[in-house]
Amino acid sequence: MAGMEDTLQALNDLISQFLCLNRPLWSSSDDADAFLEAVDELTSTIHSLESMSADHILLESFDHLLERCSLRLGEELQHLIDASGFDTNCSYPNTRKSHDDDDDRHTLVAQPVSNFDIIVDALPEGVIFEANRIAKRMVAAGFGDSCAETYAASRLNFIDESIARLGVHAQMAEMFKSASWEELETQIMCWIPAIRVVFHILIPSERHLCDSIFEGFTSYSDVAFVTACHPFLQLLSFGNFIAAAGKNPECLFRIVDMYDAVRDILPVLDDAFNPEVAALRECLGLSIKAILMALENLVRRDPSESCPLDGGVHPMTRYVMNYLVTACVSRHTLEEVMLLEFGSSDPSGNCPIEPDRPTSSLAVHLAWIVDVLMGNLVSKSKVYRHAPLSCVFLVNNGIYIIKKVNGCELKVLLGEDWIKVIHSKVNQWILEYRRATWGKAIMILEMDKRFCSNVNVITEKLSRFKNFVEAICQVQSRWVLVDKQQGVDFSILVEELVIPAYRDMAEMLKATGSAGESYMRLEDVRSRIQQLFKAMTRETSLRTGDFVFTTLQ
Repeated sequence: MAGMEDTLQALNDLISQFLCLNRPLWSSSDDADAFLEAVDELTSTIHSLESMSADHILLESFDHLLERCSLRLGEELQHLIDASGFDTNCSYPNTRKSHDDDDDRHTLVAQPVSNFDIIVDALPEGVIFEANRIAKRMVAAGFGDSCAETYAASRLNFIDESIARLGVHAQMAEMFKSASWEELETQIMCWIPAIRVVFHILIPSERHLCDSIFEGFTSYSDVAFVTACHPFLQLLSFGNFIAAAGKNPECLFRIVDMYDAVRDILPVLDDAFNPEVAALRECLGLSIKAILMALENLVRRDPSESCPLDGGVHPMTRYVMNYLVTACVSRHTLEEVMLLEFGSSDPSGNCPIEPDRPTSSLAVHLAWIVDVLMGNLVSKSKVYRHAPLSCVFLVNNGIYIIKKVNGCELKVLLGEDWIKVIHSKVNQWILEYRRATWGKAIMILEMDKRFCSNVNVITEKLSRFKNFVEAICQVQSRWVLVDKQQGVDFSILVEELVIPAYRDMAEMLKATGSAGESYMRLEDVRSRIQQLFKAMTRETSLRTGDFVFTTLQ
């Protein structure tokens, strides 16, 4: 063993010369090559001693020297990576400088990226080559884990700067936990493009870099990769925070955008991050489901008893229908969420989706929300003291709902049969209005056959009819029909009921040979009815207003 002791002494003297240098060894290629050769010889010698079951104390001395070498190699690796750090002048995907008009300061803001087929060369090829040479020695020396940790720690500044350049922060969830929803929306609009760049470009680039440096050592490459990318994964916590914070109906649309962004990264998702991304996708999906359920409950329980004095469209109707119209822009995503059983064995989350059918999960749910809205409106209509005004209110809201459905993809989802049912309800309310108002006019004109030739009776009835019409026009001209065509239809239906009865009465009067002082010409009656409904369909302000469910206040 005397020869081995001499070898140990010789290697110790040689290696100590390098370890004592207070400058990076890789500042000189000759020093780097010589040091690696010495480390290779030391490693080979140790392996030989281990196979020979050599003296334990002597082997410990060799191991101690090798440990010192590995520590220095780790320092050299860190210096190599740090010296090739983030270039603040480099061109970076998905960023632009937003200048302040008053000074030279600027903020890097994430921009949309259409081509994600990019690998960022985070380190020069020469640095990668040298880092690979160091990694090989450290793994061979049994310090692979230490090498992976050193690498990951050295990449931290680059990764933090990468996140900052995208206009986001790894600790966003903590930073904005007390922010208003308006402030959170601003952050969401930064987070969405950032998360796409992170998973489409930065993480694959980091995987490529790790595989290059730890070539041939998959397990250590995986450790280095996962550890280095931890700040990227911290961005996902913001998504979980938003999913938990977004309770109100208004939160749906941004959460859907976030869900879409997460779904878009699935095809390029590194296997190492499947659990985290799948958990976020599930969390966002469940939040979307919960919001749609909450909307239904809010519509059902809205306690507001106020209604437009003129019988116009209720603000809640506008709110709900405009909300559903906007939601249907993302109907394929919503349909996927409604059908998806989170936690299934299919990691991609793919499921058969046939949204163009009235029986789809989304269609059923949206139809139910509108049905609940209709029921709520029927209850609200009872606040009117005049039954005809209740009918006008329901007609206006029903027509508004039908127009909204017909004007967007809700029509595809809910289907023609559903629309026919609503049309039927509207027609029923129109007939109820006609019966409640103009049915009384017909009762005035009804004539007992015994008095068919009595001028006084006929004249009195015509006079009462005229007064009745004037009173109706005076009151109902202050009401509103928000659809002009509906005003025409109302007029026709009323004329069909009233004109024949009035014509008969006028003919009776004419048969007596008396003109009657209170007699209205038939055309005057028709004109008065038409004027009434024209007045009701005057140009009205279809005021939208900001409707807020009182249960949320």
